[in-house]
Amino acid sequence: MVGILQAGDGSRLFGTLPSQTNILLDNIRANTAERFQAEKKAVDDVAAARAEAIDAENERYISVKAQINNAMIAVENGQESIDAIRTTLLEMRTTIALSGEAGEDPELRAAQFDGQVNSINNEANSMGPLFNLVGAINRIDYSPNQIEYRNSLGATQTTLTGTHIGADYRIKANDGTYWIPELGTDTITQRSDIQGVIQKTTLSEGTVIDKMASTRNAIKLVSYDENTKDIVIEVTFDPTQPPETVTGKLEGDGIGLMPAFFYDGLKTTAGRQRAFAAIEKAEIELTSRATQLVQNQAIVKRDNQAIDNNLDRLTKDKTKNLMDQLSETEKLQIKAQQQIQAMYYNLETLSAQQQNYVQAFAGFVKSPFLQISIRA
Repeated sequence: MVGILQAGDGSRLFGTLPSQTNILLDNIRANTAERFQAEKKAVDDVAAARAEAIDAENERYISVKAQINNAMIAVENGQESIDAIRTTLLEMRTTIALSGEAGEDPELRAAQFDGQVNSINNEANSMGPLFNLVGAINRIDYSPNQIEYRNSLGATQTTLTGTHIGADYRIKANDGTYWIPELGTDTITQRSDIQGVIQKTTLSEGTVIDKMASTRNAIKLVSYDENTKDIVIEVTFDPTQPPETVTGKLEGDGIGLMPAFFYDGLKTTAGRQRAFAAIEKAEIELTSRATQLVQNQAIVKRDNQAIDNNLDRLTKDKTKNLMDQLSETEKLQIKAQQQIQAMYYNLETLSAQQQNYVQAFAGFVKSPFLQISIRA
């Protein structure tokens, strides 16, 4: 006789409950983990997109800041040039004073003076137009150099207008031509116009040359009227011929200094007095023109601060984005743990109910009335 229900404890009818619970729990954990990873990926993707947008905006602001930094360099370079020229002006006072002392060589001191004027112009124009707020002027109309830069992520720009701390001049002759100096070379050239054709002259032996003369030894100031700017000079091209007289108007820009010929080559008391007066005026002009740099500096600092504020904001946004990502991930973890705990509790409850059913029907399962005999 073989019994159909052999298990007296009903395990085959209801299964092994602890084993079933573990399998279900494993499945729940796996499903919950899979759902957690999917939801976490969504959170990470959103955070990554936000971070990418923040980084892109940050790079754009850094690009703008680089332009502002270049403008600040131009301001700082200009301030350094002003200090250097102020020192040169002080040294020029000594040069003038020494030229009047007994035993001194006025021509040597005049050459030294001209060299100092050249150094002033070289300092004013030492930087290229993109970084120069104290020189690089338009020599046609004497307009100052300008530097432009972006001040935001939009199309708006800031324009810094420079000044001129050099010493430029020219003579507009009554015949319509211009006598224009080649700054830094101690020469002056006659042209048909400001940028016109160089004029010619013929030497005594018949040679035709450009009308270019040295400001150190070939030009003499005859007269100059400070009020009307009327000027008369004599230019020598050939020592064997009389000098050419040029009458016109003196035009200039910058701090007002002229080469030594304008001050009688520092050979006369009157010439030296005019040179001292020119130095004093140049120092006042230099101080006045320095205010333009102070204004430019304030503008650049304002724009720079605005960019820094936006960079600080982006840094905070990036930190907040990371914190939000961590917070959302933590919420997902708590949610997953709660789901597992809830399912575990339900399974525990179900398991207890099943166990009660087993105990309730244990007598029925073991009853001999349910034993069915099969005879061969």
